[in-house]
Amino acid sequence: MLHQPHFRYLPVLKSQRDWGLYLTDCGYTEIGPNMPYPPQRHPDAYHFDWKKGRTLDEYQVVYITRGGGVFEAKGVRLQSIQAGDLFVLFPGLWHRYAPDPRTGWDEQWIGLNGEIAKRLLKAPFFQPKRPILRIGADEDLRLRFRSLVEAVERTPAGVPFSITGDVLKILGLIQERSRGVGAAGSLSAVVREAQNRILRQAEQDIDFPALARALGTSYTSFRRAFKQQTGLAPAQFQSEIRLNRACDLLASTERSVTEIADLTGFDTVFYFSRAFKKKTGATPKSYRTQARCP
Repeated sequence: MLHQPHFRYLPVLKSQRDWGLYLTDCGYTEIGPNMPYPPQRHPDAYHFDWKKGRTLDEYQVVYITRGGGVFEAKGVRLQSIQAGDLFVLFPGLWHRYAPDPRTGWDEQWIGLNGEIAKRLLKAPFFQPKRPILRIGADEDLRLRFRSLVEAVERTPAGVPFSITGDVLKILGLIQERSRGVGAAGSLSAVVREAQNRILRQAEQDIDFPALARALGTSYTSFRRAFKQQTGLAPAQFQSEIRLNRACDLLASTERSVTEIADLTGFDTVFYFSRAFKKKTGATPKSYRTQARCP
């Protein structure tokens, strides 16, 4: 089931410009197969169509976590985008992008600007000629994008300075992930594809040795590279995804704890509750109550 798009476009005060780093907009959208793109209701300065493309006066960072599509920019040929890819839009540079109609995609983004943003979003860290970063599936990064959007939705005028700390965390995590992927050599693509497969079937039982064989490597090499790149063993990575999704379901739906345990792939509600409390420090019911407190 697709969720309604969430996005905010924020006014920028002179004091924020003097601060040197400010958030201009943020959001996340789930685009299903054959859905129109981009969604309506964006301001005119941000809306675009494929034929004309668009040029912005700010930086944007867009992370694709499901599906795929294409991207093109001035000086950058048309390239395919897949789940786990992230691309940077630079001010004053024409660009266009769109999901594949057959699959759609899930995207999350932030827009930012200021003197600090200019310093951070330049070579050797981010380069206009190489705007696409093959980050891979990263649940922590996805949740940081979404948490930032939700914080702005709760108090859109109340966090103009402190929210930049969250922006810095996202940019720093992107750097760490992109460099980690590059440093892993030929196994980096294997780990990235494994992450994508685990994300797509996180609620199912996965035979990790069989997955390693299907990806053309031994399980020992695969597990070592996976942990080096993500900080977690494959089974732990899957568990983190399940538990993070359970957090989302507890906070945003009325489904019972038993239903959520089943939806996220836990064999029993007892095992789910034990794993959930170990991760969060709270029972699922307590977490739901806390998450909904104003």
